[in-house]
Amino acid sequence: VSVSSSSGITSDGMIGGGLLTSNGSISPFVSSLIDELGFERVKSGGAGNKMMMLLQNSITGNKFDDVDTFNNGVDNGKSSSVLYIQDRGVSRWDTCAAEACLESYGGKLVKLTHFLDNMETSTTTTTTMKEEGGQQQQQQCNTNHPKEYYTYLASRTNLDFIPGSATLTKYNCRDAATINDGDMQPDPRAMSVEDVKPYSNLCGLVAVGREWNTVEGITKIEEAMRRAAGKNLPSFD
Repeated sequence: VSVSSSSGITSDGMIGGGLLTSNGSISPFVSSLIDELGFERVKSGGAGNKMMMLLQNSITGNKFDDVDTFNNGVDNGKSSSVLYIQDRGVSRWDTCAAEACLESYGGKLVKLTHFLDNMETSTTTTTTMKEEGGQQQQQQCNTNHPKEYYTYLASRTNLDFIPGSATLTKYNCRDAATINDGDMQPDPRAMSVEDVKPYSNLCGLVAVGREWNTVEGITKIEEAMRRAAGKNLPSFD
């Protein structure tokens, strides 16, 4: 499988592509990412629903030639590819089942922070993927890098917490009442694991179908995300 320099994966005749997003507002980072990928925006409600849309498109061979026909379920015999990448938080129950479904068909769901760490870690990550043929590896690339996948173990604290990374919101804050406190600074960062709910996904997410889960595909996505982050940092809110 080869990846084009503009959008989509071209060896199977794919044209264009879409990034699944919420129906509402999107962050400046996601907006920049759409531009960097050369994709169109595909609006849809629900994190789990978006991942099932991605999976359906991957299983059916990407048989949608533009965003309108994708949304209307029309098969025109042509192809396009969709991704689901976001920097805003959801909860463990939004991703656990969808992650299993994606992996069972050769896709994957990982943390956005996995791609946006420092350049040294990124090099180590890419080398590991090439050596393993793009297979999913649930391990730390070095002692400073968070795990690639979300942790679903029962816990009283958030096992994926990174100090200073996530913005506190009424959805992820352990004590939501503090978000309405007039003394709180704008866009407060979570500095302690005690600030956040145990089952909030604070590290963003990247969901791909099997057609993107290759060294070439992941590299293309990573490069686009780095360019987008150079313009607008992820919100992680």
